[in-house]
Amino acid sequence: MSTPDKMSTSDRVIIGLLAFFLCIAFSLELYWIVYNDSLVARADHELFARLFQIYGDADRAYYDKITPMAIGLEQINVFITQIVNVWLLWAIVQRVYYRHILQLFVGSYLAYSVVLYFWAAHVTGYPDMRYQSPYTFFLFYAPNLPWLLGYAYMAWDSIRYLGARLRGSASA
Repeated sequence: MSTPDKMSTSDRVIIGLLAFFLCIAFSLELYWIVYNDSLVARADHELFARLFQIYGDADRAYYDKITPMAIGLEQINVFITQIVNVWLLWAIVQRVYYRHILQLFVGSYLAYSVVLYFWAAHVTGYPDMRYQSPYTFFLFYAPNLPWLLGYAYMAWDSIRYLGARLRGSASA
């Protein structure tokens, strides 16, 4: 009886990242979608609201100056992107032939969205930052880095895999 192929370290890392992103989406981010209109009132007695109060120094659009754009982006993230993340998890575990194409799409799209979020804030002078200081810049960038780095890693992993496959078929 043969043993199934062992999952690569890269695949295990990507599964861990996707699990982390799903947990955050269906806890903290879903909480924000449901209660974004009452975060200020909840901040004194609810942990998640307090976390958004802290983050609000860096981006008030996620605490006390909530915009329709922020609401729409978070709804897309929680209700659409997470479905694609689950699909990607399934494709990795099942070793589906299109897995790396899907992973490249997801990784590129999400890494790009974080870069766009950073860039839009930068070129407009951080208008939603309560005050500009090393603390608020750290608060703005650091919590978002796992998404940028994690999804960029996923895209890079698939680019590497697909490139090797293309080089292999080009020589045949």
